[in-house]
Amino acid sequence: MVKQGRLRSLDVFRGLTVAAMVLVNSPGSEAVYAPLRHALWSGLTPTDLIFPAFLVIMGAAAAFARADQARALRRAALLFGLGLLINLVIYPAADGLRYPGVLQRIALCYIGVETLIWLKLEAVALPAAGVLLAGYALLLGLAPLTPQANVAYRLDRFFFDGHLLEDWGDPEGLLSTLGALATALIGFEAGRRLRREGARAAASLGAGGLALAAAGAAWSLTLPLNKHVWTPSYALFAGGASVAGLALCLRLVEGKAAKWAAPFEALGRHALVAYVLAGFAYDLTEYLGIKEPLTARLFGSWLAPETASLAYALAFTAAALALASATRSAEPRSAKATRPFAPARSRRRSPSRPRTRRRAAPTAA
Repeated sequence: MVKQGRLRSLDVFRGLTVAAMVLVNSPGSEAVYAPLRHALWSGLTPTDLIFPAFLVIMGAAAAFARADQARALRRAALLFGLGLLINLVIYPAADGLRYPGVLQRIALCYIGVETLIWLKLEAVALPAAGVLLAGYALLLGLAPLTPQANVAYRLDRFFFDGHLLEDWGDPEGLLSTLGALATALIGFEAGRRLRREGARAAASLGAGGLALAAAGAAWSLTLPLNKHVWTPSYALFAGGASVAGLALCLRLVEGKAAKWAAPFEALGRHALVAYVLAGFAYDLTEYLGIKEPLTARLFGSWLAPETASLAYALAFTAAALALASATRSAEPRSAKATRPFAPARSRRRSPSRPRTRRRAAPTAA
């Protein structure tokens, strides 16, 4: 079987998102600039846009994958189990094991998107996202949107008390996964359009993403943007911004040399490995007590505390990009280069032209 070409812009967007994640998760000290922290409660910082981008990417990639229930279930189980292991080692809860988590949420959203595919309901992805957001908004309206009183955190405490990131709830909790799933479905619809239109979809995806972000901003006037419980306004705003970011990568990368994108493309192809290894490596520097001495020695003598902390995070991120690039360059090249993703062309076949087999669509992951 001939290996299908990859959707390079999606790899690059994934790599940029992984790099942003490593950057914000690897400060050199407790002194961190505000944009590199999550909002304390309601509100938004650039850091709050990273996780939704992963869900949009996952949803878009699902639109290119073959329907394989067994494979999807194995992948979801792997993600969920790996998430529990990471929590046990890096993010333990009061009773030892935190049940919710980033990879667990991705696994649940992945199964949600795949279920739509299995049921052959791909065409209703966007309406389904709207129904999820409307229903979730009604549930959140049953109680004040505060850390102690909101419906999502109260449900988390009921089911997982003692196994949450915080005593009052978890940012990757059970009920708030409804909003996250809607974000993934937005990404799936973007992937379906990419599959139909190719690189020509950049303009429509960009416009659609900005429209969704504007709708989320308007909704935030009555229901605040809040990543901690993934409010519907946040799901729309962050999902739309991520789709617009994907469209920008499509415009800048697909069918172009874009040498600047090569390290991010390499990192995007090893996203899960990068997430796990970067987390464990950073945790190891903290465990060994070398993180802050390194920051002070390399950057603290000539930079302000916040800048020194950022410089350490940038160095850590650069190391991850370099390692991913080295791994990519060490991979054996296929004997036959794959054709880059290109706009679909409508061309009338001449009667004398022999019928040729249609090229397979590019994969996204």
